[in-house]
Amino acid sequence: MEAAPLESLVREHAPVRRGHFLLSSGMHTPYYVELEAIVQDPGLTATIGRAIAERFREQQPQAVLAVLGPDAILGYEVASQLGAKAIFADGPLGRRTLRPRFQVKPGERVLILMGVIVTGDSARGLMRLVAAAGGQVTGAAVLVDRSSVPLQLGVPVETLAVFDLEAYHAPLCPLCSAGQPLERSME
Repeated sequence: MEAAPLESLVREHAPVRRGHFLLSSGMHTPYYVELEAIVQDPGLTATIGRAIAERFREQQPQAVLAVLGPDAILGYEVASQLGAKAIFADGPLGRRTLRPRFQVKPGERVLILMGVIVTGDSARGLMRLVAAAGGQVTGAAVLVDRSSVPLQLGVPVETLAVFDLEAYHAPLCPLCSAGQPLERSME
């Protein structure tokens, strides 16, 4: 599927909720991108998974690593499309670990899958897990990039959709200054 129709598909099915949210990066935002509508639809998940797989097929990843939650469902679909294994990480940013029995073998080629990316810290954390196990990260697939700057991860990055949504460092958050209560949401 071509880039423009794919971005439209993601935008159509990934609603943006308004509020005051804490992202896994520690940043605050008035916008939260929900991927649940995408991963609840097997046909849509398959379409998106196929598009991501085609972008990374030449790198021949042997595993796809995603964080538990909606990312894991997308990661599983991409792994299926690539004939690779699906592995999952869990835990808060900075302390994520591979789930028990989901291991990266030395020399194994691993594709990182991120549903939504803001700063790239979550992706870098997953990359460190792969490197610590002796694996090789072949690339990073990103469903929604809301970073507002080109991501520099040191591997090929393929983004399906870009959402221009502001995010603030906590001390500079205008929502905090206005006294709006914070909701804990992780992207």
